[in-house]
Amino acid sequence: MSNSIVQFLEGVGTDSRGRHIDEIFRQDNFFWEQTHDFIQWLFPLNVESQNVSGSPVLDDEDIKLILRSKPAQEAMQHAVERFKQVLIETEAWKRENDHNHLRISRVIKSLRLLVNDEEANAFKYWIAGQLGDRIDSINPDSKRHWRVS
Repeated sequence: MSNSIVQFLEGVGTDSRGRHIDEIFRQDNFFWEQTHDFIQWLFPLNVESQNVSGSPVLDDEDIKLILRSKPAQEAMQHAVERFKQVLIETEAWKRENDHNHLRISRVIKSLRLLVNDEEANAFKYWIAGQLGDRIDSINPDSKRHWRVS
């Protein structure tokens, strides 16, 4: 990926569709629910996406740069808050199966890789709190991924 993901997170580059990170943050919840090729840019990983080909794959240098970059760290925090807003304002993800379950797994893994364990765990516990008793209706595979992420 060689710094294009870093530049995107720092707000000076674009994703593979030419979108700036601020444009994505300003999109409405419908965009966030229906568009599937941006979450990999907001929450990148060091493994290929199984669902969106051409998504960024971090190398060791990207990870180091993101960890040291204040703008990238702030963007990751903003991305978490925006994603939380989407989840608060939509209920569909609180059912047995939903595409947001994969996104939740990605966010936890990305935070653990690029921010720290505390932030990853805080997000995971926030998800559990949002689900409350409905956590029992979530697909066991999703919950397992959230636990081990």
